[in-house]
Amino acid sequence: MQTFIEKNPKLSLLIGLLLAVFLLGSSIKAFREARFAGSGLNATNTIVVNGVGEIERSPDTAKISFSVRTEKKDLKAGQDEVSGKIDTIKKELLGLGIEEKYIKTDSYTSYPQYDYPASRCYSSYCPPVTPVLRGYEVNHSITISIKDLDKVEGVLDLLAKNTVTDMSGPNFGFEDDEAIVREARDMAISDAKNEAEKLASSLGVKLVRIVSFSENGGGYPAPMYARDAMSMAGAKAESANPVIPVGDKKVSSNVTIVYEIR
Repeated sequence: MQTFIEKNPKLSLLIGLLLAVFLLGSSIKAFREARFAGSGLNATNTIVVNGVGEIERSPDTAKISFSVRTEKKDLKAGQDEVSGKIDTIKKELLGLGIEEKYIKTDSYTSYPQYDYPASRCYSSYCPPVTPVLRGYEVNHSITISIKDLDKVEGVLDLLAKNTVTDMSGPNFGFEDDEAIVREARDMAISDAKNEAEKLASSLGVKLVRIVSFSENGGGYPAPMYARDAMSMAGAKAESANPVIPVGDKKVSSNVTIVYEIR
């Protein structure tokens, strides 16, 4: 008695063809996956290489943050005083050549401020006290990005003359920190690859694929702070402009790559 497949040879051929296509697809997928770092079967023979990338470059941006803060019994009076000071500072910054798009508000807050009368206790009982509204604190914080570093000292002097409440900076860095970090990382990866090729040649083996990759340290460049020639805002207006040396800034990346070998 003939089986169903024997009675239908075309169906048998079609099943065989589909099975061959499936096996071919599975093989191609496995081959492709083996090319990616850390995928596929566990590697038994490996080498570990390190790479370093360093970029030393002059900063192209300086950032200075400052606040204007006041406390008044009336909230509107406090807001008006702070707004007036900020408006004056902004006009002077524009006059100094700082573009408006580089003068950015970080925060604007207003909070009630209370006094708490001393509580008179009787034996072990201390009756609750009612806080007394003292007034309102208004605070406006701004960060200035300075593209022309020759203007840093002038901005510091301007803020000091306007007796801002708090100031930090200048912090020297780059307009696009991510681009600098990527550039340093690419250099480190290239360094590691060259080292791997040299080591494989010395060992008489071939590099198969990357098993793992990690970046140690490096990353985004830390802000470079200028030495404060002016300790705090509120320095006397007649004092000379602070001298701010800039210098170069180093961004580094350290990578570790594990290669499978055979």
